[in-house]
Amino acid sequence: MACKRSDVVAVSFPFLEGTDAKRRPALIVSTERLEKEQSLYWIAMITTAKSGSRRDDISVTDLMRAGLPEACVIRTARLATVSDAQVTRRLGDITPKDRNAVLSLMRRYAG
Repeated sequence: MACKRSDVVAVSFPFLEGTDAKRRPALIVSTERLEKEQSLYWIAMITTAKSGSRRDDISVTDLMRAGLPEACVIRTARLATVSDAQVTRRLGDITPKDRNAVLSLMRRYAG
């Protein structure tokens, strides 16, 4: 499934321990070039943050556009690499304002 940066997708997101994964929404943060050349995506976790928000969480401002049923945040500190085959479906996308906030934080940490 060909997706693009800023798409919200359903995917099995790996736990930090690397032993398991949970199906959840995620944000594609890589460019289309990575998918075309490697059949991979870099994704950021999307969560309801019921256990509490974290410093660099970005609230999804348009839930309907993103295809999300309840308030969620993009957890920019939680990134993963998944194959094209692991993306089960596209849910929606985020607004340009949200995208710019995510990319700004990523540049801060990636240098």
